[in-house]
Amino acid sequence: MTVTIRIARAASIAPLLFTVLAACVAKDDSAATDTSAATAPVVMRTPVNKGTYGMASLTKWAISSDRKNIIAVVDAVGVEAEAVPNGFFVGMEGNGFQLQVDSVWDVSPSPDWTAIAYGRAYNLMHGESPLIPDAMWVDLSRQTGVDTATLRAASFPSSGMSYARAVARPAIINVPPDPRAAGAADVARPRMFTVGPGWRVRWTSDGAIVAVGHTPRRVQDNEPSPSYAALDAKTGALHGSLPAGAKLVTPAWKNGPTIDISIPVDMNAAPNIEVGEGTTAMIIESARGIISMRPVASTGGAQPITIGPGIALAATATGRFILALAPRQKAGQYDHPVELVVYTVTR
Repeated sequence: MTVTIRIARAASIAPLLFTVLAACVAKDDSAATDTSAATAPVVMRTPVNKGTYGMASLTKWAISSDRKNIIAVVDAVGVEAEAVPNGFFVGMEGNGFQLQVDSVWDVSPSPDWTAIAYGRAYNLMHGESPLIPDAMWVDLSRQTGVDTATLRAASFPSSGMSYARAVARPAIINVPPDPRAAGAADVARPRMFTVGPGWRVRWTSDGAIVAVGHTPRRVQDNEPSPSYAALDAKTGALHGSLPAGAKLVTPAWKNGPTIDISIPVDMNAAPNIEVGEGTTAMIIESARGIISMRPVASTGGAQPITIGPGIALAATATGRFILALAPRQKAGQYDHPVELVVYTVTR
């Protein structure tokens, strides 16, 4: 499992990184404008999913009502639409908080975007063997700190073609109120709870409870949970059922392109996206396989910015986070040629 957290100052080109991913500097080389005293924008690229894309991957994202926060998901599926662990990215303009996590079954931000709940995914498979060797259960026990008997009891089938078992474990990441304060990294460290529920995760409308879904009845990737338990978001107490009258909320997901090695994706152009307002208004363009930002006609002083290869799908309010399909940087013979990424633009 990979958990990458990045916290950056909103007006600085030197972000405070817990894990440095990649960075490139995009400069305007126009001779007509003197930019020597200006700070060059910094563009950083983060894959939404660093794990497998399966046979195909659905892409989706949700943006908060004020457009300042974004969550994006790569939902991978197996050869017969079997469950494959997913990856997600969260970016927040207000405090520069960023998060990328792999190996999850499901994810959901709290209604006020102050916490992220997800179901940690564990998948065990041993070739064509009809059984999972004891050593693999012991290894998983070491990883999770959970005894093998509990892990076996909580597991469920995850493939219709071979013998495979999966385990879910709910987790919550709290967004630090001040990501630059001492101890912010500890606040943002994932809190892991009991194994068993976590195939699906939802929040109650008041943000007090995470509804953690029980194991699916079938091995299909889109199979819903038959019922939910209630996980107290503050205390971690788990109750067997939801309170009477509890209302669950689901992020307003927008479905994007399906990434399938057998289906080509047009990477030449995409609709423009307008971000910012007034003198900071910019247009995000995707043309000839390159994403760029340029000022609108009425904006004075702003310079065009080359973001990177790909096509833009969505962006937060000021364009700090740009979700895009981009050519895969290291694609093998049987890998998908494109991947879902987030470009983080610090201006």
